[in-house]
Amino acid sequence: MPRPRPRRAALAPRGGPVRASANDQAALFRALSHPARVTLLRLAWDDALSGEMLARLMNLAPATVSHHLSQLTEAGLMTVRQDGHHRLFGTNRPALDLTLSALVRGEAAPPTPEDPYRARVLRAFLKGGKLTRIPAQRKKRDVILRELAALFEPGRTYTEREVSDALAEYHPDFFTLRRELVGLGLLARDRGVYWRVTGEAAPRTPQMADDLTLRLPGTVE
Repeated sequence: MPRPRPRRAALAPRGGPVRASANDQAALFRALSHPARVTLLRLAWDDALSGEMLARLMNLAPATVSHHLSQLTEAGLMTVRQDGHHRLFGTNRPALDLTLSALVRGEAAPPTPEDPYRARVLRAFLKGGKLTRIPAQRKKRDVILRELAALFEPGRTYTEREVSDALAEYHPDFFTLRRELVGLGLLARDRGVYWRVTGEAAPRTPQMADDLTLRLPGTVE
């Protein structure tokens, strides 16, 4: 069975077409142009922190910090997630791995802000690092499945037991999750061996696309 290899992102050749717009690049540089925003990225580099905690650490008004956090999240330089009554902000470190020369020449696109719909779904169904329930609505379930697929490294194979154990850490119905990951094309399977599929997920059939409320054991709206 062939093992997939992680794919490297292709860069545009020197003098080739620019992939990222100048407006997107300028927005990224504007987000980094204020010392307070650079400090926020440093403070949230290792651990996601609440806006209130960041305001105390910087000795700034919460409203001021909130403004800077909005600028950073809109530029895709910070991530935000809900934890109980608090919103936690963390530095999007992969976004900052882009080199300045690659950005200026358009060989790498600036980071994209977090998808608001994805963020809402994750807040609704993931609590304390656990999947509280499997969404019955197909679109929401696909968001959860794509998140769970990140548990598995591209280029590595897993036994069925390893896949089940990893998924069981998030929800007891690992069988449904495992089957759905394969059905969506995020995992491939051959004679009891699984591996992460890179690239776009396999397209669904029209019948599956129309099924927005497929009922599975343990699912809710």
